[in-house]
Amino acid sequence: MGYMLLFFLFLGLMLIPGPLFTVWNIRNLLLHREHTGKFEAMVFAVGILYSLLLYGFWSPRSWEEGIWTYQDMASLHEPFSRAHILTLLVFMAAGLISYAYLKSKKEKAPPLAAVLSMAGVYIGILVNLAVIIQLFGGAAADFPFGNAFPGDVLLLMLVPFNYLMLAVNLLLQVVREQSARVKNRETETGTNPDRDNEIVPEESRKPYKNRFLNDCNRILAESGHWALYALLITLPLLCIIIVVLLLFGQQPDSAVRVFTETSDWSLSTKISPPPVLFDSHYLCTVAMQGHKELVKPVRLGIRRGNKIVVNRQLCVANAFEQLLEERTPRFHRALRSFYDTYGYPVSRHIRTPLTADLIYLAMKPLEWLFVAVLYLFDAKPEDRIARQYLPL
Repeated sequence: MGYMLLFFLFLGLMLIPGPLFTVWNIRNLLLHREHTGKFEAMVFAVGILYSLLLYGFWSPRSWEEGIWTYQDMASLHEPFSRAHILTLLVFMAAGLISYAYLKSKKEKAPPLAAVLSMAGVYIGILVNLAVIIQLFGGAAADFPFGNAFPGDVLLLMLVPFNYLMLAVNLLLQVVREQSARVKNRETETGTNPDRDNEIVPEESRKPYKNRFLNDCNRILAESGHWALYALLITLPLLCIIIVVLLLFGQQPDSAVRVFTETSDWSLSTKISPPPVLFDSHYLCTVAMQGHKELVKPVRLGIRRGNKIVVNRQLCVANAFEQLLEERTPRFHRALRSFYDTYGYPVSRHIRTPLTADLIYLAMKPLEWLFVAVLYLFDAKPEDRIARQYLPL
């Protein structure tokens, strides 16, 4: 009882903060109350931490692998290609860093730095929107029963959703404030070209050593079209990030492939193999859940119309049972009844790779005994072993 209480307490701590922060953000935005930078940093830090823990607990398989029924936590494959996920993480980090800079320096930042930060926020909005679209496809198919626990896919959307809300609100604030500053200057100078130089905007003073950068800074300071300039800078900024990522083994189109080289999701283009059954009714099958280096899976097989993973130990045990059923059917029925009574309840409690490894090792002497019986009483023992779980 105590363990169950601790589990549900941990589950509550994992589930509650994300939705609460989201509701709080929506409330403040509707009431036009501005967050402090420290509060938002805490919200994003907690949200990212919980998302990483949830994704790690989920441990989804790549699209090339079949889902292992009754063993895998996930009923869906990974939503982001692990081969290209570095590109996704870098783009999301660029969006967060740009947002943090723009939030903390929006009134003090030089115009050029502010516009570059807005371009980074644009990238963050685009990427987080794609993440939500990708995840929503899986959530719609799987909701309300998620993969690890109810609503887990929806929980992974909370950080991107909050980023979208806060980023759009921040961009609107920056654009409105800059437009207001330009109008105030025009009013103070009377829109007279001969008086334009009487008041020099503080943000247009020379913050850079490079003359070209200072000229860009001055032009931006005197313009109210920051949103348009940031949009024009977004593409060159994307190209720079992609070129840097090429040095780390990413591909030019990794930003697209991270979503498309998946299955089961909105933007997926791949088709995964059918699920593979891990039947917990048999000790030898349960032992297959152990570490691959020890149990040595050799191929897929068919049991009662479902695909399963088999190794030599499982094939030997099934061949031995088949031989008993042919030669001594009465003894086979008694042995099967005994196993169903005592062996099956034991197999239900094996849930970790380590305990499965121990079962595999404990079954080794029996495997050798089965092989000895097959070689003594079967003319072609290896043929019988090889035929097990084939669709004959």
